Amino acid sequence: MLEPSTRQPQQLPKQLLINGQQPKLQPVAFMFPGQGAQYVNMGLELTHEISTFRVLIDRCSELLKPHLGIDLRHVLYPKQEQTNQATEQLKQTSITQPALFVIEYALAQLWMSWGVRPQAMIGHSIGEYVAACVAGVFSLEDALSLVALRGQMMQQLPAGSMLAVPLPEEEVQSLLGQELSLAVINGPSQSVISGPTDAIALLQNQLDQQGVEYRRLHTSHAFHSKMMEPILDSFTDQVKQVSLKPPQIPYLSNVTGTWITAEQAVNPRYWAQHLRQTVRFSQGVQQLLKQPETILLEVGPGRTLSTLTKRHSQKAVEQLVLTSVRHPRQEQSDLSFLLTTVEQLREAGVSVDWDGCHGQTPDQQDILRHKGQEDDTQKDNSTLESESSKTFVAPRNDLERQLTKIWENVLGIKSISVTDNFYDLGGDSLLAVRLFAEIEKIFHKKLPLASLLMAPTVAQLVNQLRQDQGAAPWSSVVPIQPNGSKPPLFCIHGAGGNILSFRDLARYLGSEQPFYGLQSLGLDGKQTPLTTVEDMARCYLKEIRTIQPKGPYFLSGYCFGGKIALEIAQLLRLDGETVALLALLEPSPLEFSTSENQRPYQRSYSDRLKGLFQRLIHRGFQDVLKQQFLKVVSKLYQSFGISLPQSLQIIKVQEANTFASKNYVAKRYYPNPVTMFLTSERISQSPELQKGWIELVTGELEIQEISGKHLDDQPGSFLKDPHVELLAHKIRASIDQVIVS
Repeated sequence: MLEPSTRQPQQLPKQLLINGQQPKLQPVAFMFPGQGAQYVNMGLELTHEISTFRVLIDRCSELLKPHLGIDLRHVLYPKQEQTNQATEQLKQTSITQPALFVIEYALAQLWMSWGVRPQAMIGHSIGEYVAACVAGVFSLEDALSLVALRGQMMQQLPAGSMLAVPLPEEEVQSLLGQELSLAVINGPSQSVISGPTDAIALLQNQLDQQGVEYRRLHTSHAFHSKMMEPILDSFTDQVKQVSLKPPQIPYLSNVTGTWITAEQAVNPRYWAQHLRQTVRFSQGVQQLLKQPETILLEVGPGRTLSTLTKRHSQKAVEQLVLTSVRHPRQEQSDLSFLLTTVEQLREAGVSVDWDGCHGQTPDQQDILRHKGQEDDTQKDNSTLESESSKTFVAPRNDLERQLTKIWENVLGIKSISVTDNFYDLGGDSLLAVRLFAEIEKIFHKKLPLASLLMAPTVAQLVNQLRQDQGAAPWSSVVPIQPNGSKPPLFCIHGAGGNILSFRDLARYLGSEQPFYGLQSLGLDGKQTPLTTVEDMARCYLKEIRTIQPKGPYFLSGYCFGGKIALEIAQLLRLDGETVALLALLEPSPLEFSTSENQRPYQRSYSDRLKGLFQRLIHRGFQDVLKQQFLKVVSKLYQSFGISLPQSLQIIKVQEANTFASKNYVAKRYYPNPVTMFLTSERISQSPELQKGWIELVTGELEIQEISGKHLDDQPGSFLKDPHVELLAHKIRASIDQVIVS
């Protein structure tokens, strides 16, 4: 039997304190409910309205198919005529546990993508698997396989029963005898007893005679009891087959009732004992209640844990306890319920950035405006195939038909399905500019280019068009891949200003690596582009801190973005923060001088001719001439005070970035390690191109060779298949090395 560690901390971990002082922003703790909270269609509207949530449900369901033998989405969100069947399926332990995990994991990642990152967590029974996965103990793939196996092994055991009683642990122990077990401690006087059905029936008679109230739970098995022991060894062997890592976010153990240790988290035997031992939720949540400023957020269906927490004798009156998804009896929209919680968090001082998520949630006024309408397109969205589906879906309304026609003209492809992915059809950043220029011409709306990262299909982009773009504030930070348990990686744009080229890099970095791109101000046609690297660094750092208030930070920059990443790293260093990784992707040449009188770097005529010659070779005379023409047209628009079309606005942003790059002179040595990822042709040109960087970096300067080229396209092929996979592998290895060290 696993013995509780004697080295557990008895108060909230130091991560919730800053220099021994209370944090400026309200800390949030996630609570993940266990079996019994599930219901058919939990979070259904969120799958229609929020792409991040829907994509995660799709991904988890696909990963579970080989383990469950069914598509979990058919159980979670059945057709109306199959609701009764799905309800029965959802009562089966083998389905219930994976279903709860998927919903809770998707909700957790959604909250984190909105900037609500937990500083502590607690899970109830199967909910602890979600906490462990979010904390990085399991990969998502391994967690899903274990949860599915756990449910199946439990399902195959003999049936049993569970009884809730309003008694403390000490009094319950005297009632157990040889067959029964104390399964759960939900509160100081709220316990659950588990065991064989006939033994539970005898206990009910005894409680009737004593006048003690009780409630029989609707479960098929005697969870967390002696009846689980036959599967402990075999489940331990299965856990040994997966990779277990120490948690990166502190969470509370059901087994001990206090903070999980690294030794426990990576011990396969712990996870076997976890399904047998008492769920000490009451003791665990008591640790969170020791600091009333911590907001407790239930991340799952219903309000089970919120209710238990509010009833706990140690809860302070002022402590805020919130829920994410409505109770099935509540007649309320899933989306409006969630948005209410968002507002409560904001009012309490939590930095929530859902407005800046570029399409992951609709504008709140737009929701209210459409709430009462019977819109056929909304009904169509309820049957939208997952993005990975190969089934052809024809346009279903005028808006989709118009948008599909634009896609077909720009991509040169006929019969595009509204569920086809823009990138899978051969789309790139250059075609995206043409696409959005046509959208602006037809619909008179300027969508951010980054919309394609969150809405890469016609069906999803239609939702972007329906929204009031003017209501959403502009954000330079774009959550390209906001999910995962590792520290987030922030990657800064090149001279072009947009970040569409980062999509494949984020994909190859893997699902556990959060990846945020930073795009230039001015791409929306409303902001004025910044013209100095220093101003860009200050602006971007402010937005980065809305995602990650404290270090260590992982920064990256592509080409010109390397200079901005450097300047951000210097600002963080001067502020006493740690920059754990500064990864430069084919950085542009840098001028370095500690002299205050140093003139800004100016390109010589020979450098300009060389650059023009390279562009003529790699892009062709026609493209270069066209770009020069657009620059002239852009200046004419501005001279007459006319709003620039998006295609010309991009030229304006690129000119501002080029000006900033030419005039940036680094003036401080950088003492921390720097990793450069350079193509073979760039390495052969060193140290000429890297001279300034070599002078600047006094710490270790590591150069890693990657495949592809820098100037053969816009962007370079090193950010495209097949070369980007190697780049991602090397970046991932660098991040893992820093995390381990």
